[in-house]
Amino acid sequence: MSDRICRGLYPSRGLRVVFVRATETARLARMLHGLYPTSARLFAQGLAGGLLLGALQKRDDERANLQLECDGPIGGFLVDADASGNVRGYVRHAEVHFPGDPAQGARAALGGTGHLTVLRPTTEGGYYRSTVPLEAFDLVEDLRRWFASSEQVATVLDLCVLPAEDEPLGDVVGLLVQRLPDGDDAALEAARVLVAAGGLAEALRKDPHPQGALRALLGEGFELLADMEVAYRCGCDHARARAAVSALGVTGIDEVLAVERQVVIDCQFCKKRYVIDEPELREIRGKLAAQEV
Repeated sequence: MSDRICRGLYPSRGLRVVFVRATETARLARMLHGLYPTSARLFAQGLAGGLLLGALQKRDDERANLQLECDGPIGGFLVDADASGNVRGYVRHAEVHFPGDPAQGARAALGGTGHLTVLRPTTEGGYYRSTVPLEAFDLVEDLRRWFASSEQVATVLDLCVLPAEDEPLGDVVGLLVQRLPDGDDAALEAARVLVAAGGLAEALRKDPHPQGALRALLGEGFELLADMEVAYRCGCDHARARAAVSALGVTGIDEVLAVERQVVIDCQFCKKRYVIDEPELREIRGKLAAQEV
């Protein structure tokens, strides 16, 4: 089943709903970053959470960043997603695994102190950053707290990582339900109770398809507004690598030419490697020197 984002409404209840499946995306990220099981599980949740945040942006090209920093073995991660279902990210320490209960292992990986930060665009063209300290050391609970304190919009949220046979990332799903300004508080509270009782996982067992799972969890009346593919995509390219080298300036490039004679840039997000060799370094240096005249 392909990874998708479904956005829609329960108009009779005044609820907005976003459903995201990021299963294949999480498995690709696990392979790309060489993630051990505990790191892979936490990052899978992070990808689903980041995609939910991205889906809330107003324009397709607007992006939201979900960043977790902690003193535990995993160190943290960053997820960057846009409103069109494109997502990328990285984990600070990939080789983290605690055998046994996955939830307990995730808590151990996060350590004892940390914080969760969301960076998103503002209507004025800038960016707004909001942070909450980790308290539950559970990404779902702490992201719920972020919504409560930073968004001040009544929100129900869940991030499920469900195993299937020998595959720990059997299904990776996120759900967000928000009350619209004229929405029904009782309807949102009913959704909160269902989700808190593990209702999303149970609904997925009944019907794994997005709209089927929503019907199984929240009932009839869902109106689909958008259905988009989710994909792990990185915007890096050779031109951006050149721009990074240009930032060294003439003096910095001279230092590189005197020692290494090339610059190697590895993208944190997709692991692609860019090599700027000596002739290209001299070309960039020449353009920078001409601009200084």
